[in-house]
Amino acid sequence: MVVKASPAAPAKSAGVFQDIINSIFEPGVNHGVMLVMNCAFFGLFVILLYLMVATNFNLHVCALAVIAALLFGSIQWFIMEASAAQQRQTASPASPSMQTPKNKKKKL
Repeated sequence: MVVKASPAAPAKSAGVFQDIINSIFEPGVNHGVMLVMNCAFFGLFVILLYLMVATNFNLHVCALAVIAALLFGSIQWFIMEASAAQQRQTASPASPSMQTPKNKKKKL
């Protein structure tokens, strides 16, 4: 018996690396890409924290940590907004601006 995933339920993940490969061919960002990106930022923050302690909170290292935190926050915000827009688009029918009017008048 073959079970197909319904549109409401997400398909089961085959693995993080398979999700990353599949994300090349799919629109949006899937769970595997988000997991790898969050792990990479976690590693960056650990290294920057170590550098801040090792350099007695050098101004340049602290500035890099702030820039990295702002970059991480802006990427997370953008992905949330993009997924919300995609959900709104799939939930609602085509917008009136996208439909062509039936009685379109020609300009002279």
